[in-house]
Amino acid sequence: MTVTAAVAAAEDEDPVGGLVPVADPVVELRAGRLYAEYGVDRHDVRSLATQVLRTSAGARVQAFVPILVEKRLRETYRARREVRPDPPGGAGPRPR
Repeated sequence: MTVTAAVAAAEDEDPVGGLVPVADPVVELRAGRLYAEYGVDRHDVRSLATQVLRTSAGARVQAFVPILVEKRLRETYRARREVRPDPPGGAGPRPR
């Protein structure tokens, strides 16, 4: 059984005349999860998720792509959290 997923970035016309990307459910779900967990900007998560998703466009098995995208995003934001210095007062990392 072969499962494929559309990875091309869809676009709609903006009322002002430009093209606006349509939200990809894979990207939106991951952006929401990482926003809630890491408190990062949703736009930044969407941008990075879209980049990661595009690198997987040629994968033979597309069923695992959303999982791999989320894994890569979590690794990225986890590393950023570990590198970020503590705020004044030494609050340290946020508890889970």
